[in-house]
Amino acid sequence: MGCPKKSKRKQEELEEKLRRAEQKTEKYRKRLQRLKMAHQSPRAKVNKILREASQTSLRRTLLFHTAVAEEVRTKYKKSKRESHRQLIAAVITSKILKKYRLQKLAQEVLGFSRKRWKNLGNENVCYYKRKEYTGIGARLKEKVTSFFVRDDVSRITTGKKQTVTKGKKKMQKRLLLDSVKNLHLRFLAEQTNMKLSYSLFCTLRPYWVVHPTLSDRETCMCKQHENLGFIAKKLHQMHIIDTFNLESLTEAITCDITSKQCMYGECDKCNNKSYPLTGHYKATDRVSYLQWATVDKKNKDNSGATSKVTLKKEYESSQEELVETFATLLQKFRRHLYNIRQQYAFSRALKQNLPADQCVVHVDFSENYTCKYSAEVQSVHFGASHQQATLHTGVYHVGGESAPTSFCTISASRLKGPPAIWKHMEPILKEIREKFPDVTTVHFFSDGPCTQYKQRRNFYLFCTEIFKKGFTRGTWNYFEASHGKGAPDGIGGTLKRRADRLVSQGVDIPTAMSLYQALNDGQSKVKLFYIQEQDVDDAVKEMPADLPAVPSTMRLHQVITLSPGKMLYRDISCMCSANGNLECNCQKTRSFSFNSTDDHTEDLTHSRPEEEQWHTPEVVGKWCAVLYEGHIYPGIIQEVNETHCQVKCMHRVGENRFFWPLREDVHWYPFEDILTIISPPQNVTSRHLAIAEDQWNTLVSHEE
Repeated sequence: MGCPKKSKRKQEELEEKLRRAEQKTEKYRKRLQRLKMAHQSPRAKVNKILREASQTSLRRTLLFHTAVAEEVRTKYKKSKRESHRQLIAAVITSKILKKYRLQKLAQEVLGFSRKRWKNLGNENVCYYKRKEYTGIGARLKEKVTSFFVRDDVSRITTGKKQTVTKGKKKMQKRLLLDSVKNLHLRFLAEQTNMKLSYSLFCTLRPYWVVHPTLSDRETCMCKQHENLGFIAKKLHQMHIIDTFNLESLTEAITCDITSKQCMYGECDKCNNKSYPLTGHYKATDRVSYLQWATVDKKNKDNSGATSKVTLKKEYESSQEELVETFATLLQKFRRHLYNIRQQYAFSRALKQNLPADQCVVHVDFSENYTCKYSAEVQSVHFGASHQQATLHTGVYHVGGESAPTSFCTISASRLKGPPAIWKHMEPILKEIREKFPDVTTVHFFSDGPCTQYKQRRNFYLFCTEIFKKGFTRGTWNYFEASHGKGAPDGIGGTLKRRADRLVSQGVDIPTAMSLYQALNDGQSKVKLFYIQEQDVDDAVKEMPADLPAVPSTMRLHQVITLSPGKMLYRDISCMCSANGNLECNCQKTRSFSFNSTDDHTEDLTHSRPEEEQWHTPEVVGKWCAVLYEGHIYPGIIQEVNETHCQVKCMHRVGENRFFWPLREDVHWYPFEDILTIISPPQNVTSRHLAIAEDQWNTLVSHEE
């Protein structure tokens, strides 16, 4: 048993230690409480106000916060300098707002944009000056800019008001032809030795290259792109295919998209390759889809006559029929896509490697300018009293010259056929010869309307006129149908916009001559020339009327002349031409002569005399004979383009016996498979029809 005094002393010591420990604990508890009171979170402070504050103090607190927000918003809005706005925004845009998910509310209340949050991680309140690209950055920006302004990446607008101004620099607006994501992939595919992030690619996009909006709607869309796009989007919505991007679809059914043989359907491996379908495919289910179609419309004069109109029409078919139509259009689209890419690539290669003795001339007709007075009486404004002026615009590049020359010829004549074209070109070619006497070869680029540039009369004048002007060789290259927009379109918009500005300032422009005089005041960088209307009329009268047709006119994309009256032509422009070799035999080169003493054609494949008519709208609705898998079938032509005819065919039950199937057999056939126009087959039974005996005997040789 221990000593009582010793135990008591031990107890007192322990009690003293406990007292000091409790005192120390209370001290730290109080300190923690004070720290919490000093550094309460915004949510805790709000909760405390809602718990303890009276109605008066709550109203005063809300009024204070609203007044501060309004004051910040007003200061930010009235700040004229970017540095001031950036500093105000830097104070407000903090991690606290992000933590409590108040960024969107702050943007709405304070009037900030989302870009103000990009420096969120920096605690310092300072001004960040925009970086200027120098060195490698400047070269990179130049490459990206040159990519975006290419005609196969963006199209230039032609409207007088379609401009973008930044830093007092006005530029004609260009509209993107694809999503920036897809264009970024294309850029990296072309620049294989360069790494560029998607965000920097978007940052370097020129300010005048923008996404199209509804107000920028395209009124010259490609029918092939649109119709295939309608079907691809419908199949994608139904989960039958996994993408509706036309280029991706084409790559999936092609061995090599850079190979002409594959893209033209001449490759044995991918000729009949189809796009893989998903498990959602149900052959018998019905589906509706849109297509641009040309239909007959009855005139309102009760005469029974009809006219052709193009409209967006809704069709209905089974999923199986829709998939078959999709496969057929996709096979055709390969050729179309290859032509687009090849022609633009050839144009770029030619301009980059242009020798000093060659020049490139890109031309196009602009939409006619409607002349007007600065002030008009009502009968003039609403009547048919306004005259129109024809504008033929273009640019020419000469080898060794750093900058191209823009030009425009103006005329009161509204004719735009080949004689008018070469009258408009006369002063341009004369100027090139005078300023650059060493130039001996001229390369023309244009779109391919069959009433203007792509027809036998223009071929004839091209093969004769350039030699009269002193050139020794030349090529004429056509962009793919509906894909020929370029610099000439922007020149026309610029001139018409300037003319309208002059009219608004009190200048009268009632005629084509007054338009030329008003614009030709020495201030415009575009060279202007005036073409007399009588000169155009005389050129039309001098034009030979009995010129022979050039086979396969609508499918050719390059014409070459090396001597007067003779030409070579190809389905596609050959890259050898960009290197100065115009006499190569690549791309199945064919020859043609307008000289009466020579044979008209010499080519590797025999062309039928009737072939030149297939591209014309006049054949639509006529009967023809189609050669399919070695057998002849009669049918009615529904639609045509530059390479194919759409024919609704009959089925065959024997020697010269045909009938209409219950399900329409409508397909696209290349011109080579369409033999000739025939008279409508006659009934031989209640259901069967037969081709006229004399025509059938002629056609049988093709089967044999």
